[in-house]
Amino acid sequence: MAPIPSENGIDGDDEREEEEDDDLSEEEQQQEEEEDEPKLKYQRMGGSLSSLLSTDAATCIAVSDRMIALGTHCGYVHLLDFLGNQVKEFHAHKAAVNDLSFDIDGEFIGSCSDDGSVVINSLFTDEKRKFEYHRPMKAIALDPDYARKSLRRFVAGGLAGQLIFYTKKWFGYQEQVLHSGEGPIHAVTWRTNLIAWANDAGVKVYDAANDQRVTFIERPRGSPHPELLLPHLFWQDDSLLIIGWGTSVKIASLRGNQHGGANGLSKPVPIPSVSQVDIVASFQTNYYISGIAPFGDSLAILAYIPGEEDGEKDFSNTAPPRQANAQRPEVRIVSWTNDELATDALPVHGFEHYKAKDYCLSHTPLSGNNYSNGRWAAGDEPLYYVVSPKDIVIAKPRDAEDHINWLLEHGWYDKALVELEATQGRKELFEEVGSRYLEHLLAEKRYGEAAALCPKLLRGSASAWERWIIRFAQLRQLPVLARCMPTENPKLSDTLYELALVALAMNPAYHKDFLSAVKSWPRSIYSVPTVLSEIEPQLRASLMTDDLKEALAELYVRTGQNEKAFSFFADLLKPDVFDFIERHNLHAAVREKVVPLMMLDTKRATSLLIQQKDLITPAEVVPQLLKAGDKCDFRYFLYLYLHALFEASPHAGRDFHDMQVELYADYDSKMLLPFLRSSQHYTLEKAYELCMRKGLLKEQAFILGRMGNTKQALAVIINELGDMEEALEFASLQNDDEVWEELIKQATQRPEMVGMLLEHTVGNLDPLHIVNVVPDGLEIPRYCWNIQPFQRFGLGIVWSRLLPTTEQKLH
Repeated sequence: MAPIPSENGIDGDDEREEEEDDDLSEEEQQQEEEEDEPKLKYQRMGGSLSSLLSTDAATCIAVSDRMIALGTHCGYVHLLDFLGNQVKEFHAHKAAVNDLSFDIDGEFIGSCSDDGSVVINSLFTDEKRKFEYHRPMKAIALDPDYARKSLRRFVAGGLAGQLIFYTKKWFGYQEQVLHSGEGPIHAVTWRTNLIAWANDAGVKVYDAANDQRVTFIERPRGSPHPELLLPHLFWQDDSLLIIGWGTSVKIASLRGNQHGGANGLSKPVPIPSVSQVDIVASFQTNYYISGIAPFGDSLAILAYIPGEEDGEKDFSNTAPPRQANAQRPEVRIVSWTNDELATDALPVHGFEHYKAKDYCLSHTPLSGNNYSNGRWAAGDEPLYYVVSPKDIVIAKPRDAEDHINWLLEHGWYDKALVELEATQGRKELFEEVGSRYLEHLLAEKRYGEAAALCPKLLRGSASAWERWIIRFAQLRQLPVLARCMPTENPKLSDTLYELALVALAMNPAYHKDFLSAVKSWPRSIYSVPTVLSEIEPQLRASLMTDDLKEALAELYVRTGQNEKAFSFFADLLKPDVFDFIERHNLHAAVREKVVPLMMLDTKRATSLLIQQKDLITPAEVVPQLLKAGDKCDFRYFLYLYLHALFEASPHAGRDFHDMQVELYADYDSKMLLPFLRSSQHYTLEKAYELCMRKGLLKEQAFILGRMGNTKQALAVIINELGDMEEALEFASLQNDDEVWEELIKQATQRPEMVGMLLEHTVGNLDPLHIVNVVPDGLEIPRYCWNIQPFQRFGLGIVWSRLLPTTEQKLH
């Protein structure tokens, strides 16, 4: 019986040691916790940026659907494409640019500066407007519809403490002070008709459509002075305002009725008149907020980690010194309840020297409901720009490919494959995942799993199949893969199929697969002679199994080597082997396969051997059956064969008649006496001893008679068999008067035999002679007397004379 192949490869080498569950150190536990998948991927902005900032420093940024605006310390506004290449440049100010603002169409850019100027430039025409003030301007916001409406509205504010609302009229701009008297304006943002701004007191919202103040949100207590750490405002949608200030985050929901959304998941709804404002989320952080932006239904926060020099995190009175050992800024993804989802430290150039106010964060405009199940629709992912004085790092949400690559890096190949199939990823990525998954399984000696995955991973690539077939062959695991090899779509080279078949044949554990391949694989995809020429020199007894024999027999039939095929078919006891013999005239080949043929069908095999007795002699048949041993009841087969041979030709098996005597005695004792009478080729002494052991009396008597020991023969017949007819027949056959005398002598010693003798000797002996030799006084039972034999021979008168004489003599 062939060994069962290991599920994971040859020799069952899928054993792996189990790791002990030791207690993890705090450092190891921390590393495990850090294994959470990142939410973002990062790259440093290239293009013209490095040259632009080599002699200048970035101070602020704004992003539209079309391009990026970057303000600098020297008063420049650089327009860049999304790769960082400069498209246009405005030397708009004489001092640092503090804030920038695009309209919704990205056709105009507004900027404000410490030089007290506000400048609005058209990106595609020569239109330009400049407004001069006597105090530094810190914040600006264009009407989202600035390019669409002739009113050209915008708001701006600064250290003067006034937020001025500008509207274009026939004869120039009309200025309206929306608010003043609570300190400098630090930040402003405009969405639809709602304007939100921050001053020293807190955050206020103004409804431009209805010309009314909407709400006031107090500045978080303990927050650093706005001049030291600016507040950050943005509209997540038309009704949600996000505020990040110092170490505090607040989310305000502005509604015109009681049916608003929660957690930022509701669709944006225009608010004709705000009637209610709710703080729907609020939490404190353990870091300073240098920027804040939406991240799906969560928040992206640019975090500045304070060092020891920052004291008790109290920036309200003193400015933190510029230091040379500051930590890297971090991008943290948090929920509205401050559950941390991801944290990434950024490799910003010169981070050691920067403080919280030196950083800012911006993002591309959101495009509506493009976020679900933790992912953005392809192509709709927002970009985040982390700005420092000498550098810009671009952050982008990780897509499906990033997720797959992360899974691969952490060895979760099965999950990567599932994700790849679900997202229908690129062909190249599929090939990479498949290759790395298979290499991983092979490295862990999980050969069976690797082979089972090959049809899915390699698909219709003939070159990929060739590569992995060779790889498995190098590891001596090709038999594991062979069962999974395709025979079409793609069809591989003949050599690969031949290599696989030979590998299967050489490993008994895979002989069943070898047979299956021989039967199921198309004959045209490999060369049978090539396969046989590789296998035959390596065949040995220990390698042979029934499956291998059957497979080889099939291959021999295909190459016309019918005698070799017959040899295996006979060993396998195939029922149609007799038809195969006749069909291909293989009678001569039978002489070596007597035993299996007899085991398969004794009747047909015996008939075949008798028919071919001249070609397959008894001297060839009998030794094979004698050597069969425990395989079968070889003596019974000998009996059947020799019996049939004797009936067909009594002298053909004469050399085995001694054996035939024993076989008849064991299997058909009724045939023994006729055989003893017919054959002259057995040893009388051996035959007699056998009959003595078996208690075969008639056969003993016959053999004794043939040996000339008639007295003993008659004694057996009369004394042990008690068969007078047999005794008389024996005496008649001997044709010897002495035998008759011996018969009378032995019969007269038993009274019941005298009567039988008198009845059966009519025509052979004179009854009166028998009576005369009967001892006086011997009582002969009367029931033994029968007149019929005397009357049959016309001796009734003898009977009438004999009866009184005998009775008188006997009584």
